[in-house]
Amino acid sequence: NGDKAPSFDEMVREHAAVTLGEAKQYAAALPAEKRRAACGCYTCYAPSCPGCCWGLSCLVNFCGGCLLYNPFMCACPDSSTPGAWTCTDMKGITYFLVPVDEKGSLAFFSGFEAKDSQKASCYCSKLC
Repeated sequence: NGDKAPSFDEMVREHAAVTLGEAKQYAAALPAEKRRAACGCYTCYAPSCPGCCWGLSCLVNFCGGCLLYNPFMCACPDSSTPGAWTCTDMKGITYFLVPVDEKGSLAFFSGFEAKDSQKASCYCSKLC
């Protein structure tokens, strides 16, 4: 059988569900000059319906510090993964936004337990 598993890049391009561990590994391997600031307008897609656009989102980065997204959410740089953002809300839900390509696209993860096996629930593809 000549079938092979799709590469990480192919899965991201197709908006398939990559894991948090895979995304963190990819982000950590990006050279510093290829890391883009998470700031600008994005289109959002979900692995459950990869061809459907969920709409637009604007992310605002405050002078390289915290990132404001989804009108009232704020995440700070993740100390363990370069280029990634994380926060935990008052309910104990942890959120991650992790770069998944050199164009500045981000994968969104959320849950009560942030495990490396967790699947992306959304992709934010950078428009500008």
